[in-house]
Amino acid sequence: MKILQVYKDVFPEVHGGIERYIHDLSQFLVSRGHCVEILVAGGGNRDVNGLAVKGVWSPVRVLSNPVAPGFSRFLSETDADVVHFHLPLPSAVLAWTVLKKKRPYVVTYHSDIVRQAFVMPVYGPVLARFLAGAHRVIVSSDNYIRTSRYLRNLRNTRTIPIGTDLERFKPDEAAGKTYYLFVGRFRRYKGIFVLLDAWRKMANPPDLILAGGGGLVNKVNTFIAEHHLPVSVVSNVSDEELVSLYQGARALILPSTQRSEAFGMVQVEAMACGTAVISSNLPTGVSWVNSHGETGLLFTPGDSSDLCRVVARFEESETMRAVMYTKARNRAEALFNSRTLLRRVEECLTEATGI
Repeated sequence: MKILQVYKDVFPEVHGGIERYIHDLSQFLVSRGHCVEILVAGGGNRDVNGLAVKGVWSPVRVLSNPVAPGFSRFLSETDADVVHFHLPLPSAVLAWTVLKKKRPYVVTYHSDIVRQAFVMPVYGPVLARFLAGAHRVIVSSDNYIRTSRYLRNLRNTRTIPIGTDLERFKPDEAAGKTYYLFVGRFRRYKGIFVLLDAWRKMANPPDLILAGGGGLVNKVNTFIAEHHLPVSVVSNVSDEELVSLYQGARALILPSTQRSEAFGMVQVEAMACGTAVISSNLPTGVSWVNSHGETGLLFTPGDSSDLCRVVARFEESETMRAVMYTKARNRAEALFNSRTLLRRVEECLTEATGI
């Protein structure tokens, strides 16, 4: 089966959660004997980690969405048996709608459009028709389907969580569990300053490592220096270093504030490493992945004082932490085995083709 994946960027050229997911899914599909191409905006045609990437001309990006005139032409000429779109990506959706002859397609709906919501009165009806026409719309949690106006009434959705490699992400009993950890790009919706403000409010804050980077890194470093916080920023973390960071963490903190955080893949990776999670109680997959009181604790989104309270509660009982570490790994094994979940995506793609 020939499969065309469609998104704006590709991992590892861009270190984002969606990019990483597409990369891992594509590698899995190739290992299963399928032919995979990845269509992206810009960069020309190239090989990326053994995957064939087709980059069409994209002169500019508007509100993070690439303007890519080449999407329509490539999609009209592709000989793929099935096209797999990863949303949000309005430029690809619009390109597809103008085609007269369309191939079977599947959509993985990673997130609603949040920051650019003002475009939805115009784009929303187009998106609704596009989703309704898909063979299947894959969503990472039932929570997200129930709380998205564009998903809740669809009849073609299928819930398939995002998994992780349980052989690579695994506990290390010798790890010290001495610091708290944030993993992700420094973006506003990630709640990075909610986290830092919580550390500022603590009388004796514990060590915190921020693994990531991005446009806010200078402001983050300035805030840390001004308030003399025991916070370290580490960038360009390798895959091996990331596993070690998870293993040694007392807890991962995911302080995201908007439903752009649809799932929180870092939670699954931390749990697989036997590390508890403290995360925002968002009405998305985030609050489902991290089972409150079992694999970690939840706090009110955007409320740094509540985050302080939850961290203090987490510190109160070593026995509670030990139980959470065990339950975190158990939940990862039960629900988030990547090979099992990627095979379910493969089934959706195969069903769409009728092969």
